[in-house]
Amino acid sequence: MSDFLTLDECAARLGTSRHFVDTMVKKNRLHPNENGKVPVTEFEQFATLLNKLRGGGIAAMVDAVDKDL
Repeated sequence: MSDFLTLDECAARLGTSRHFVDTMVKKNRLHPNENGKVPVTEFEQFATLLNKLRGGGIAAMVDAVDKDL
């Protein structure tokens, strides 16, 4: 198993679109390396946070991605 995920793999694991993942990269929430891959440990932390936000409903998630977390 690799220690890194492609952005497409991140989207699949999150159950989101690739566009959402690209937005999170632009907002500096995910940090792909020079090969365009995100460390699994970083991804898992982000996924945990996203799941907590999903528990608060879509409004909480949309609000949070536009703020510094």
